[in-house]
Amino acid sequence: MRKILLPALLTFCAAFAGAAAPKYEPLPDELRVLSKKGIDAIYAVDIPEAVKDFSEALAKFPDHPYPRFGMAMTKWATLEYLEDESDPKLEKEYGEMTDEAIRVGLAWVKKHPGDANAYLCLGGMYGLRARLAVLQHRWIKAYFDGKKAISNTKAALKLDPELYDAYLGLGMYEYYAGTLSGVVKVLAKLFLRGDAAEGIRLLTVCKDKGYFNALAAKLLLIEIYTTTGSPFKNPGLAVKWAKELRADYPNHPQMHFVEIVALFENKEYEESRREALEYLKDVEEGKPAYRRRYLPRILTAIGTTYLVENKYDEAADYFARAAATLKEDPKAHPARWAVWAIVRLGNVYDLKGLRDKALEYYNEARGYKDEWGFSESIAGYLKRPFAAAELPGQLPPP
Repeated sequence: MRKILLPALLTFCAAFAGAAAPKYEPLPDELRVLSKKGIDAIYAVDIPEAVKDFSEALAKFPDHPYPRFGMAMTKWATLEYLEDESDPKLEKEYGEMTDEAIRVGLAWVKKHPGDANAYLCLGGMYGLRARLAVLQHRWIKAYFDGKKAISNTKAALKLDPELYDAYLGLGMYEYYAGTLSGVVKVLAKLFLRGDAAEGIRLLTVCKDKGYFNALAAKLLLIEIYTTTGSPFKNPGLAVKWAKELRADYPNHPQMHFVEIVALFENKEYEESRREALEYLKDVEEGKPAYRRRYLPRILTAIGTTYLVENKYDEAADYFARAAATLKEDPKAHPARWAVWAIVRLGNVYDLKGLRDKALEYYNEARGYKDEWGFSESIAGYLKRPFAAAELPGQLPPP
């Protein structure tokens, strides 16, 4: 579910230094309005409109970090919403734009130490860079960029305690530092400790009072409330909020998919499948914004609803259709959901007791360059068969 969190990880955060408190500098009204319009356009999956808004802001405020941050956000939106995180070229462009935005931001805050929003923006750019590192499973890089984002966020709040958008970054850190395992958690314990419950409280404040980040906080809380095995799981509330978002964004495929995942985690498998089949129809009929690039994702989702009901033949059919999209354009970068569908086919054949066939699929999936962190799961399935006790599991890939 974290793949729906584009702006949730684009926190406007900041860095502050100096013994004496500098004179407070508010964000120019015109820049505030243009930035909000750009962010709203991203949520509406109208990337050209977002680029237009942020380009106008850049022309009028060329030295302020917000416009460049916004342009980097549009690149991330293209990668996240339109290409389903499966385009290395876009990753490179996004990384370069974020580096440039950080350079501009550092120069700005040096001259404007009282601009809390600029510090907030600078930290958000570190958050963007950390998000890319997470996507690429560069955990140490992600941690240290995230650490800069958090220290910057706290500095922004020191300048303006009512800058509620900053609660998004703080809430994210507190929650994930308090729940993540592995090297990230080890580093967190060495430098900063997280409190997951406090993180949820901070995110709730941002949801209720934020200007730029209220929707991002709501999306992140939905992710937390639908995380498999989480002690904070609250899928019923997640379904309620997801339906609210569908009402607000009726033509937004990402919000549609949020509802599908929330329903799945709430064990409403038939309803989740009905929504997924409607989503599939929208893709096949070419409904605006429902790109064919989303086909393997929705086919795999439908297959997973059948898998959890032990309807293995139906599940295998949809997983196979999703995997078959990899053959449509051999030059295209593999879609992660399509590769995950191959893994799921292995799961199906393990459950059928056909271990040799299952191993064929696991090895096929392993043959793709792992840019999504599937290796650990595949290695486990190669060592031991997938078992029914592992169901329902989660809908999205790990």
